[in-house]
Amino acid sequence: MNVDPYINNLFKGYLHGNLSGEQELRLGEWLTDSDQNYTEFKKYLSENRLIQSYSDETNRTWRQVRQKTFSPKRSHTARTMMISGWLKIAALIIMAIVTGFYIRSIVGAETNRQADLNEIIVPKGEKAQVILSDGTHVYLNSGSHFRYPATFSKKKRMVTLTGEAFFEVAKDKTNPFIIGTPNFSVRVTGTSFNLMTYPEDAENSLTLHTGKVFINQGKQEYAIKPGEKYILETATGMAVIKAADLQKSILWKDGIIVIDSLDLGKIAKILERRFNVQITIRNENYKKIRYAGQFKPRETLEEILELIKKSSPVKFTYEINKSGTEIIIK
Repeated sequence: MNVDPYINNLFKGYLHGNLSGEQELRLGEWLTDSDQNYTEFKKYLSENRLIQSYSDETNRTWRQVRQKTFSPKRSHTARTMMISGWLKIAALIIMAIVTGFYIRSIVGAETNRQADLNEIIVPKGEKAQVILSDGTHVYLNSGSHFRYPATFSKKKRMVTLTGEAFFEVAKDKTNPFIIGTPNFSVRVTGTSFNLMTYPEDAENSLTLHTGKVFINQGKQEYAIKPGEKYILETATGMAVIKAADLQKSILWKDGIIVIDSLDLGKIAKILERRFNVQITIRNENYKKIRYAGQFKPRETLEEILELIKKSSPVKFTYEINKSGTEIIIK
């Protein structure tokens, strides 16, 4: 992709921290025009920030961006996205648009008034975190969609999630926190838990770390205690509760991929979200073979595939296309 010289100058200006307000707005508009624009911007930053990472100017720019991002004055506004160290590129916040994430405002009726809603769409290969108006922290994994109101009502706190997130819900016994998902709803008053609700997965789950959680699945209600994991088989609607490994449930926040006796079909979905790729398994029998292990944050997709290949009881090969976006296992 050939970037317009004017846009390329905006890239340079952003890297050096000397963009005007009007130029920042122009760059923000360009970034949200298409996924290809964002990819090009990320590529530019990854190639050039390495060169300038030790300059005083770059360090000063980083500090200014972080100060603006974590400003206490903005920490409880609905349009504030808190960017963690997960991203390997600089963060740009302009008019509720965050580089790497898409945020939009939605207007909907709630108790005879207009409720301003925000929707965060986290691309594959990225992660994000947000602080809600009540102080609740939400850490979002790749490929997640999260919708929440600008300000919670006095009677209830309602959000919706498709994907995976770790919640640290602010305590309020008189105002329950309710999460809607494609297959069930979650009700708490103040607690911490990991919630996985990707609709394409064979299983959805909730792992409770602290507090107490009530899950409503159709006419059935489940009370989950700390150290327990609720698992729903999405195809049949069957649910079980069993002991959980709390540490493993949140390793994804540190970029660690955990494979705990998963078949290759499920592993492929995890890798697709992590690396923003499409994986096709030609042999159906390969999908049923189970593997176990953990992969470090810095391991590449090809390194992970090689490790799986070496440990596999069957011999398979894989091909990666030139752009690195499609993998065929055969």
